[in-house]
Amino acid sequence: MNPKEFNDSVKQGDFKGVYLFYGEERYLVRHYADTLVTALGEADNFDSNASVENIIMAADTLPFLTEHRVVRVQYSKLFASGRKADSETMAAYLPQVPDSSVLIFMEAEVDRRGKLYKRVAEMGGAIECETPSPQALTTWLGRLFREREKNIEPTAANLLLRYGAHNMTTLAQEAEKLSAYVGPSPHVTTQDVEAICFPTLQTRVFDLIGAMGKAQTSQAINMYHNMLQMKESPLMILSMIIRQFRIILMVKTAEAKGMPKPQMAKALGQRSFVIDEAQSQGRRFTLKKIIGAMEDCQDTDLKIKTGLIDAEIGVALLILQYGQQAV
Repeated sequence: MNPKEFNDSVKQGDFKGVYLFYGEERYLVRHYADTLVTALGEADNFDSNASVENIIMAADTLPFLTEHRVVRVQYSKLFASGRKADSETMAAYLPQVPDSSVLIFMEAEVDRRGKLYKRVAEMGGAIECETPSPQALTTWLGRLFREREKNIEPTAANLLLRYGAHNMTTLAQEAEKLSAYVGPSPHVTTQDVEAICFPTLQTRVFDLIGAMGKAQTSQAINMYHNMLQMKESPLMILSMIIRQFRIILMVKTAEAKGMPKPQMAKALGQRSFVIDEAQSQGRRFTLKKIIGAMEDCQDTDLKIKTGLIDAEIGVALLILQYGQQAV
């Protein structure tokens, strides 16, 4: 089932006995689950600690004063490895779900080879929630602001996408904040975004690596100091730098094999905009330089953790070294 088929079926009142919403975009996972609950009525909610027996007992209970018994299970990990026996018990139960009940599973990751996933897919209720394309996100942002009787300039929308790292939950929160900030004004501008929205650490590290790749050493150091002033941990910044160099290395390797970008994003488990950033930054570093940077980062991490160098100074020296030796 795809999102359009799901939305059409809800409008028509045609409901499946079981649904699975899963994937990287948790905003959509919750949105689709909430759409069902709104359409069907109040849900019995179970968290990751719920037993399969209690979930099945709830689904077998007849609804009271409503047409359907709705049972929502959030991030149970039944669809991943680690709960094999419980997963198989649930898979065996699904064909017996009463017509009066609707089971909703919300998951971050699933193993498509598992019996439980295959059973839900056979019953037509599995929907993967992927991050929309930048174009689709821009359209969605515009709709969010129109619902608040605002409009956002295209340049402001693009900046907000980048600040929010294309994460729909973060973007929705920022849209709410911006709408309150501009007050009665119907317009949201780039200046408004710059005034009250702050880039995620991931985005700031993108920019930091970008400045290092362009040998803009002073700019890179200023970015680093700004992060420190915002109380970011030097070790966290270092771990994000290591992560970004690792992604650049994987993307360059995948590019050399001729892998298309959509396949690359899925294979590496990254959002498409992360792949875009890595491709752009990868052009400014040779393969040898990236591997050397990762080794030096790991060495700096070890020296910090063993007390051989101060954390702030160690990361600063690393930035200086690669800001001056780019490409």
